[in-house]
Amino acid sequence: MSSDQAAGFFRSVYEEGDADFDALRFLTEVEAQFKSEDVVHEVRWRLEALTQISSQPGMESASATLRDKLTQVFTAGGNEAAVLDRLKALTEIEGKDGARLDLRSFLKRDRRVLSEQDYRAVLGRKIANTNAHVINLIAYYPQAEPDLHKLGAALRGLTTKIKDGSVNTSSLRRMEDKVREMPSFGLYEDLKSRFLKDWLGRFSQLSEEQLKGLTPAEIQRMIQEHQRHQLTQLLKGRIKPIDLDMTDYLGLHDTLEAGFNDTEFWRSANAASKAAFIKWVMDVVRAFGMLKGLRHAFFQSEDHPEQYLLFGLGLSHLPEASEDAIRMVPYIKPFTRKGTYLLEIRRRDIGDSDAYYHELRHYTLPFLFAFDKMKEFEIRQELVSFFTTGY
Repeated sequence: MSSDQAAGFFRSVYEEGDADFDALRFLTEVEAQFKSEDVVHEVRWRLEALTQISSQPGMESASATLRDKLTQVFTAGGNEAAVLDRLKALTEIEGKDGARLDLRSFLKRDRRVLSEQDYRAVLGRKIANTNAHVINLIAYYPQAEPDLHKLGAALRGLTTKIKDGSVNTSSLRRMEDKVREMPSFGLYEDLKSRFLKDWLGRFSQLSEEQLKGLTPAEIQRMIQEHQRHQLTQLLKGRIKPIDLDMTDYLGLHDTLEAGFNDTEFWRSANAASKAAFIKWVMDVVRAFGMLKGLRHAFFQSEDHPEQYLLFGLGLSHLPEASEDAIRMVPYIKPFTRKGTYLLEIRRRDIGDSDAYYHELRHYTLPFLFAFDKMKEFEIRQELVSFFTTGY
C-alpha cells in the first residue's frame, strides 16, 4: 500500500494535535498499512524516543515537534521507499532554545542515566491508559466484565510493584510480560478491535459480511468518513460538540441518570422511554467520545448558546474489593455558563422541585430534538414524549 492511500489516518492525527496522540495506535496503524519491517522498526524506536521525551519536564515543545514531524512523514505521499527515506532522515529535532536534539543520543542518555525511573513512569502511564480502556469496554461489553476485571486486578497489582523500590526493573519487565500473556489481555486487545467494527455496524449501512472483509486501514477510513457525516448532521440540528476538559464534572447527575432513582421525576416514564434514555446516552458517548478514549461527550446549543449538555457513563460506586463488579451508569448533565465558568443545573440552586424539573427538560430538549433528526440515533417517541409532556 502506498502512503498516498494510507495518509488519511495520519493526516487526521496531525490535524487533531498532540492532546489525543496515541503512540500504540499510531504504531498499530503503521503495522497494518505497511509491509516493510524496516518502516515499522524505524517508527517504533522514534515512538520510543517520543515517549521518553514526553516524560521529561520542560520538553513539551520538543515532544510536539517530534510528533508533528513523525506524522508528516506519512502525509507527504509517495511509496514505502519514500516513507522509509523520510523516516531515516528524521534523526534530529529542535529542542529548547533552538538547540538541536539528536533522537538516538537522547535515548542512549536516558537509558544510561534514567532508565529505571523512566521505565516505571512509562509503565505507570500505560497501565493507567489500559485501565481506562478496560472500564470503557466493560460499558459496552458487560458480558466480558469478569475477564476484564481479572485484567484490571492484575494491572493494579503491577501498579503496586511499580511503587515498590525494592522491585527491580528486570522483575517489573517479567511481570509486565506475564500480564500481556494473560488470556484476559488477549480478550482486551480483541475487544478494542471489535469495538471499531461494532461502531461501523451501528452507524453505517454495512452488512456483517461487508464488515468482516474490511482491513484495519479501511475501518479507520470509514469511521472518519462517518464521523464527518455525523458532525454535519449534528450541526444541521443546531448543536455542536465542545472540546473542554470535563474531568471535574463527570459524577452522576442526581436526576438524569439511568438508575432512575429520582422516582418523582421519572414517575410518568414507562419502560420504553427509560430504555430509550439509556440507548440515547450510550449511543452518543459511543459516537462522539469512545473513539477518543473518553466516556463522555459535551455539546452546546447554537440557538441557545447558554445551554450545554454533557453525556457520560459513570461509575455507580467505587468497587470496595478487587472482585467487585464495575457497573457503568449512563447519565446526562445540563450546564449553563456564567462568564468563563460552567454552572451545572442543580436542584440545590433552584429549590422547588417543579421548577427544577422544568429546567431539566428545558436544557435537554434542544439536544433531544437535534439527535431525533439524525437517522443513526433512532430516538424513540416515548422518550421525546416524556420530556415534552408538561413542559
